[in-house]
Amino acid sequence: MRRLLVFSIVGFVLSGCAAKVISSSPQTVVVRAPDTGYAEAQALADKECGKNQRYVRMIKQPTPFATEFVFDCTQ
Repeated sequence: MRRLLVFSIVGFVLSGCAAKVISSSPQTVVVRAPDTGYAEAQALADKECGKNQRYVRMIKQPTPFATEFVFDCTQ
């Protein structure tokens, strides 16, 4: 039982480090990721922009107090 609790806590903490899409539209994609997760954030944004045959361009990087990358989907 104790192991299950420890593994659950570790899994929960590690899942907070993964990049994920916060919002997406044909023009803009917002991805929450650690500031060192640029490659993962860009890959997610590429996938979202690609749904509308568009290309990704980063317009805002995260700061120490904000963990969101903002990408523009261009043609």
